[in-house]
Amino acid sequence: MMHRTKTTGLATALCIAITALGANATTYQEIRCGTLLDVEQEKTLTDQRILVRDDVIAEIGKSVSSPEGTAVIDLSDRVCMPGLMDMHTHLFIDTTGVTLDQSAPTRSSAFNTIKGLQNLKVLLDSGFTTVRVPGDFDYYYAGIELRDAIARGELRGPRMLVAPHAISPLGGHGDLNTYAPDLPHPVMGPMIADGEEAIRRAVRKEIKHGADWIKVMATGGVMSQRDDPEVSAYTKDEFRAFAEEAHRHNRKITAHAHGDAGIRAAVEAGFDSIEHATLAEPETARLMAKKGTYYVPTLYVVDWILEQGQSGGISADNLKKARLVARKHAGSVKLAYDAGVKMVVGSDPIFPMEQAVREFNAMAKRIPDNWYVLKAGTISAAEMLGLQESIGSLTEGKQADIVAAPENPIDDMSHIESVNFVMKGGVVIRNN
Repeated sequence: MMHRTKTTGLATALCIAITALGANATTYQEIRCGTLLDVEQEKTLTDQRILVRDDVIAEIGKSVSSPEGTAVIDLSDRVCMPGLMDMHTHLFIDTTGVTLDQSAPTRSSAFNTIKGLQNLKVLLDSGFTTVRVPGDFDYYYAGIELRDAIARGELRGPRMLVAPHAISPLGGHGDLNTYAPDLPHPVMGPMIADGEEAIRRAVRKEIKHGADWIKVMATGGVMSQRDDPEVSAYTKDEFRAFAEEAHRHNRKITAHAHGDAGIRAAVEAGFDSIEHATLAEPETARLMAKKGTYYVPTLYVVDWILEQGQSGGISADNLKKARLVARKHAGSVKLAYDAGVKMVVGSDPIFPMEQAVREFNAMAKRIPDNWYVLKAGTISAAEMLGLQESIGSLTEGKQADIVAAPENPIDDMSHIESVNFVMKGGVVIRNN
């Protein structure tokens, strides 16, 4: 059963798959796993078989009823687990040696599409079979086009759910704030909206062009200029307008938020998830748990910024804000974990995409529960998307999204960085 939203990349992909299968003979593959991780039951199973019929898991157990002619994939020396899920990826952001203000307006949507294709390949090869893009720095809708091309089977990549832009107030984290005010033409971020009327119009525009999610910049950020991570970017009425308009159109909505004021305002308004939440206070964490608001902590990116800052690769202003965030971030994650907030994995890659999978181990360093961390990047992420009936675990009837690594990440989460088998929807992507 699929989550019923009006247009999602996953729904489109499944429709295409069903149409294609109607014209072709049923295919079977038997995957022989030395170890299999049941993330729903938190169990490590040995010597398991997975029978894949076309694009779904048909049977799992010590033995399966494979028809004659079934192709066999021998992973008896590896650990099988569900396809990984990155709930905060950016396909077009590149801050290598430059600020966001310098990079964003110098790259066309066509350039971003090419860059996005490269990044999607890296993500899929790393084991990410599903990703969510919570706003990206593209002035048009390259992310939507990539999502739909993958769903049609024209390109190979993870299934995607997309918030095309991050809606920002003037001068906020999604704006470009260091350009001279007397330029012949103003340089602004891709989606600026102030006031309830403009906010509702911006949400409608995103949905018109295919948005699965809506993304809002609820506070300033670390890698932007002249904004404050601790200040709430919108009023309570504006936050309410965002949530009402998104939910009225059956879309989910998330907020970039560092400071507690912005986090709390978004949670109170009914946002479905919060990105970063680095300066959350205990009362806000408890409110998130009570309301079922998902938390995407994006931990590795702060580690990376601090590492780059030591070599001079980050501006002094950005480095100062990163140090503030880093001091509080681990504490906020612990608060959320202790309060029972639902967390999911999101990498926030302003770094080379090959490093996105390091988010799992970054989370494991803060949360001493490797099952919790693995679930955060699989079944918990699927639940946040409303797609837990179709993806997120190795379960009969779900999509055959299966990855494998030589060693068990439950023993050491860094082992997940060595995934060397990837299957998405029954299609083998890599098998080293």
